[in-house]
Amino acid sequence: MRNEVEVLLLSEEDVISAGLTMSQCMSLVEEVLKARANGQVLSPPKVFLDMRLISEHQCDADAMPAYVKYIDMCGLKWIGANWENRRKRGLPNVIGIVILNDPESFAPLAILSANWLTAMRTGAATGLAVRELARKGSKSLSIIGTGYEAKFQLMAINEVIKLDEVKVFDIDGDAMESFLKNANQTSNAEITPCKSVKEAVEGADLIVTVTSSRVPVFNEGTYPDTANLICSLGTYNELGEKLLVWFDKIVVDTREQTKTEGALADWFTKGLISNGDIYAELGEILTGRKKGRISDDEKILCVLTGLGCEDVVVANVVYRIAKEKGLGKRIKLF
Repeated sequence: MRNEVEVLLLSEEDVISAGLTMSQCMSLVEEVLKARANGQVLSPPKVFLDMRLISEHQCDADAMPAYVKYIDMCGLKWIGANWENRRKRGLPNVIGIVILNDPESFAPLAILSANWLTAMRTGAATGLAVRELARKGSKSLSIIGTGYEAKFQLMAINEVIKLDEVKVFDIDGDAMESFLKNANQTSNAEITPCKSVKEAVEGADLIVTVTSSRVPVFNEGTYPDTANLICSLGTYNELGEKLLVWFDKIVVDTREQTKTEGALADWFTKGLISNGDIYAELGEILTGRKKGRISDDEKILCVLTGLGCEDVVVANVVYRIAKEKGLGKRIKLF
């Protein structure tokens, strides 16, 4: 007799209602990055699907599988973007789900909305990078790109340093206005909207770029003179070749994936950098295998493209909490 398989479906509201904090999320992401560095995690590079290549659909997507041994859980994040969604359809520009599976039978356990979850774990990774790589005494932050994920970046950085000043810029005035409405609930720092990237990065100790731009944000007349750390989270070529002479070392979350995803992919494709130019993965620094910042003078570029294992560990905790709280809806699969 075959057993029934039920799947717990968790909406965006359910996921948020689980109540996971940024501090908890940072601990989860730190643990899984350490485990990955120690060979206890399978989290292969994203599988990229670009529907624009053979259709008129302006959508691309990533499949991000992972197995995390210490929690004995496997899963997949399936996430895609159409940057016209909000304007044309009233939908989020990025839409994703996480599927959790029993690693023995592969029976699906849960399907979770992944928008908030992704923003939380992405912010958490940046927070860890800032903790390990920022120069001590850094007080000012510049955020380029004020879409949905920006407030989570600020939230995480606030967990590790006390900011006095935050300057922000986005080419979308509505996005910047929306960010500013909520930012004061996230940080006690003085938050200033800027009219250009140049204005936003001027005098900044730390810079976070979290854009969907395919055009470099650092162009003629714009240079991060005072920054000691730049964290790049963008999907495409948001940095540009001008920064090739800026950094002393590069830190990434995954060497292999960085060759094809995110701000460094274009540099790899053009042969401007090679494997030897990557100083360390963040997980190697968290485990102590590699040192983070060595001197106050160092200028560090940190490129985080995101790992499926981060999604799985965060989704797993949300799933456990949801079961305890009775959140979500159970669906009989077969």
